[in-house]
Amino acid sequence: MDPLEELREKIPGFPGYGGDIERRRSDELVRSYLGEALADLTLSCGPLSAELTQRVDALLLRVGFADPKAFAVHSVFGRMPATAGDDGAFVALDLAVVADADRASSIVPDAVGQYLDDVTATLDRRDATMRAAVTKP
Repeated sequence: MDPLEELREKIPGFPGYGGDIERRRSDELVRSYLGEALADLTLSCGPLSAELTQRVDALLLRVGFADPKAFAVHSVFGRMPATAGDDGAFVALDLAVVADADRASSIVPDAVGQYLDDVTATLDRRDATMRAAVTKP
């Protein structure tokens, strides 16, 4: 299955990266998908330690708002064909965020810390890839 089709299967109404409005909506939907999973994680794993609760809250805040520095790259998407190598990286990273979100329901309380590390690393890679694209000619 095409990566974009995979995203559309996981997130109904996922518009893709065709234009500015679609890119902004796609970014919002991917972040919301993860945010919902993180919120559910706090319910399914029972009361978390203060440190883990703080980390979950920080991630919820992070996915709740677009990073304006990272989001500036979305204008770069418009100059790339849908199958360009870098565009494939963005789709792959959005799929990685969705995969992390899908794992949340199977996380046991003892694994929450490692899961949050994994989610943070995925989001960091996503943001770094977006920022790196801005500097490319």
